[in-house]
Amino acid sequence: MKYKTTLLSVLGALLPAAFGQVTETYSFTTFSGQASLTIPDGNASGVSDTRTISGSSAFTIESIRVTLDLSAEFNGDLYGYLRHDSGFSVLLNRPGRASGNLPGYDDAGFNVTFAGDAINGDIHYYQPASGSPLTGLWQPDARAIDPDSSGAAFDAASRTATLDSFSGLNANGAWTLFLADVAGGGNSALNSWGLEITPVPEPHEYAIVTGIALAAFALWRRQRPHRPGLPALNKSGNTTL
Repeated sequence: MKYKTTLLSVLGALLPAAFGQVTETYSFTTFSGQASLTIPDGNASGVSDTRTISGSSAFTIESIRVTLDLSAEFNGDLYGYLRHDSGFSVLLNRPGRASGNLPGYDDAGFNVTFAGDAINGDIHYYQPASGSPLTGLWQPDARAIDPDSSGAAFDAASRTATLDSFSGLNANGAWTLFLADVAGGGNSALNSWGLEITPVPEPHEYAIVTGIALAAFALWRRQRPHRPGLPALNKSGNTTL
């Protein structure tokens, strides 16, 4: 067990170094000099915030996460998506809206991170994990339907506009976040948003990691305690020492 632990500690220390900076993080916290961006109430035209990334080493995106901090009075009013190149993902689409709940959820605001593999599941049905604002790691809504669609349409909608649409793209270029408050009766504002981009490792990085793994395995084999075999038998059946 001691030597297994040593091997794991060696790999744990060396693998991140071999890959370098695995995740690139971008945070957007001001909007034309203002601390927040107002989202017009009851207006499907909404607002958008476009940021251009240049100099990213993520020439091929493996995965992304999106952070979103929104002030709101009624979460079920909100619709939002992220667009970059050919990628398109619906982050929010009237959370809670369904045939049995047309207005959606009445919680106030979001301070969440979207990830395709988030264990909390689809943010559209985040209750009973309610809160004001809602926090945590969630999968995007991903329902690419009109936010004014019927509750039955939301019940039947497939989740096709996921964050996977950005995989394989170059991270450099324009990223646009669009947000709208599509039902009247509450104020909403974007406080901040951001991207966490994980690039596909370059081929030489795979080679480095393979070499490290082989070297660590050889070290483990050398450090294992020797376990002698059974005494050999001679032709007469007696053991030889």
